Amino acid sequence: MKHGFLLSAGLMALLNLTPAFAQDLDFNTTSPLYPPGANSHSYTAIGTPAVNVYISVSSGHTTSLAAPQRASTGLYSPNLDFDNPNETKSYSFTFGDPVTGLEFSLIALQYRITTNPDHSYQDKVIILATDEFGNTVMPVIPAGTGYSVAGNEVLATSSTASDVNKVRFPTKVKNVTIVYGNGPLAGSNPNSQGFTIGDMDWSGIVLPVELANFRAKPIGSVVQLAWETTSEHNANYFTVEHSLDVMNFTPIGRVKAAGNATRRQSYAFVDDQSHRMTNYYRLQQVDTDGSKRYSKIIAARPDHLLPALTTYPNPSDGKTFGLQFNDIDTGSLQLVDFNGRKIDFQLIETPTGHVTLNPLVPLKTGLYFLHATGVKTARLVVN
Repeated sequence: MKHGFLLSAGLMALLNLTPAFAQDLDFNTTSPLYPPGANSHSYTAIGTPAVNVYISVSSGHTTSLAAPQRASTGLYSPNLDFDNPNETKSYSFTFGDPVTGLEFSLIALQYRITTNPDHSYQDKVIILATDEFGNTVMPVIPAGTGYSVAGNEVLATSSTASDVNKVRFPTKVKNVTIVYGNGPLAGSNPNSQGFTIGDMDWSGIVLPVELANFRAKPIGSVVQLAWETTSEHNANYFTVEHSLDVMNFTPIGRVKAAGNATRRQSYAFVDDQSHRMTNYYRLQQVDTDGSKRYSKIIAARPDHLLPALTTYPNPSDGKTFGLQFNDIDTGSLQLVDFNGRKIDFQLIETPTGHVTLNPLVPLKTGLYFLHATGVKTARLVVN
């Protein structure tokens, strides 16, 4: 039997329904609310896993430009009265941890030709982004009506307000700066103009250490642990933790991390004090600033007699079940009752590495079954 678990980006999914892990920054409702007219603001602990977002707004204007304000459509900047067509206003979004799947819209872009050409304006937006290492990340800007796209630049081509739905980033980003100004149709002293940055959403965060895999392999009376990272940023060390009941973990060793790396790093640790029963392991990754994160929990037995899929506690109250599994396809998981009827549920990985199965409706007293491709069915008893 092969022991170990490959971390899956799709673990936290609402099976048979829609993804359950998208994060959302709604400028009109997310707390703490964006102060009217503020040029900086901080959001804390958005989503799960939580991420902080810091916003800074600036311009090279000779006089103060109107500051943005929250609206039902996003972060709205009205009445931007530039002194000349070369001036711009910048909106910088910095994420505490890099995020993946970031998307947002640009709303109400247009141009206006006035009877006095000096006062004409033409909305232009340039989008700049970097990852946590300072590398440039190019946005994907969809084609549409009322605007043109050239690389990371959007130019209004219609006198009717048009929206860009949606700007997205194919890879992780740490910082996004939206530079708003004028295109070539603008006059020497453009009239007041404005636009809106739509609410932002993303699929998850990229941790300072990206763990590619974590495996446990019994060899005789010992268990060999191995893991790999694809990137590291300010990583300090890994603490290997052991448990016999999945709930209470004890540190059994420490392995120094590479620190900062953009290439794959390999690590190993041998538990020579393992028990002749199921041994559970997780990694505690500690950054140089002292912050800590946990890996997924894996399991191994020196005698190789390890169930591929187990639940705990069993019997349960029917509201939540803990799961322990190694190499299985989480997308193939199905929960059914005694008559074979499918039951919708949500899988959630907690910050401590535990995975729980939460039925959308609490289960009634009885016997249930959890299926997964290629492994023995697990029985769930509800009292």
